[in-house]
Amino acid sequence: MLRNLTGAFVILFALTAAALPAHAAKADTARGVELARHDFPYESHYVEVKGARMHYVDTGGSGSTIVMIHGQPTWSYLWRNIIPHLEDNHRVIAIDLIGFGKSDKPDIEYRATEHAEYVQGFMDALELDDITLVIHDWGSMLGFNFAADNPDRIKAIAFMEAGVRTAPVEAPYGPVKATISGKKSEGLDSFFDILTRIKTPDVGEKMILEDNFFLEQLVLPSFDDVLTEDEKNAYREPFADGKNRRPMLQFPRDVPIDGENPAYTVNMMNRYNQYLRETKDLPKLLLHISNGFLIDRWDVEWMRRNFKDLTIHNMGPGGHFMQEFNPDGIGQAIDIWMDENDL
Repeated sequence: MLRNLTGAFVILFALTAAALPAHAAKADTARGVELARHDFPYESHYVEVKGARMHYVDTGGSGSTIVMIHGQPTWSYLWRNIIPHLEDNHRVIAIDLIGFGKSDKPDIEYRATEHAEYVQGFMDALELDDITLVIHDWGSMLGFNFAADNPDRIKAIAFMEAGVRTAPVEAPYGPVKATISGKKSEGLDSFFDILTRIKTPDVGEKMILEDNFFLEQLVLPSFDDVLTEDEKNAYREPFADGKNRRPMLQFPRDVPIDGENPAYTVNMMNRYNQYLRETKDLPKLLLHISNGFLIDRWDVEWMRRNFKDLTIHNMGPGGHFMQEFNPDGIGQAIDIWMDENDL
């Protein structure tokens, strides 16, 4: 009888602890441990780069090193449900780009070239080598750029919804004009219109700094059936004050929608795309969705023809922020690929 009661109390305690991550976070804080967030239960770490603190989570361990780099307008929180699939066999580091997440927000322009300097400084400060990059959106461009500048430090690259430049589309890979429901697809054309407005002086400032347009009208509505309100708030929190939204304004302005400007972004993309095409014996993993925003079915086919050592997985339907739609599938695919390539 006593044994049964003891067992019941043990089970009850375990269930209660699992159901109260916020309390666990408070307890860890009381012990001097800062967690990234109550539902992102990894210890926060900081490193100084160019006089500012960059935030990251680090699972530790002796396995090979994975560095995850988010894009616009997210932070390391984006990877919270993918890390558990990889942390048992690898050291997983997820960084917050300067100005994003819990990293400092120094008074800089936040151009892509400046971000690149901070990413380089981060990798140098932690003395990271033999890196497997896991990258997305603007994080892909910065990750590819770091790899092109430091090829001897890169072991492999996994990427999704990434900034890869491909050749003009060939038949039969032209754009799909309608969704399954019959509604006309707006796609990149309407987004380019939005980028043009954001690039317009004063107009962009009002949209992003005052109205928080990128988050409230572009990103968060796409999560209505995916995230809780508390999870949505995790994306709002770093940009609660308009003064902190400057990085979110600059990234869209750095997109070369005309293919030429800004020149520093074009130069960065040209250099790392050459690196991706020419590099051999570098395992690459492309995870794409059925109807991608940055990577469509022609981009997938072009990369299949032109990238060496490339593994491709179609992750099915989803949205640009794939990590929120299919985190388990993404985590499992990366884990399998790393195991197959002895990474």
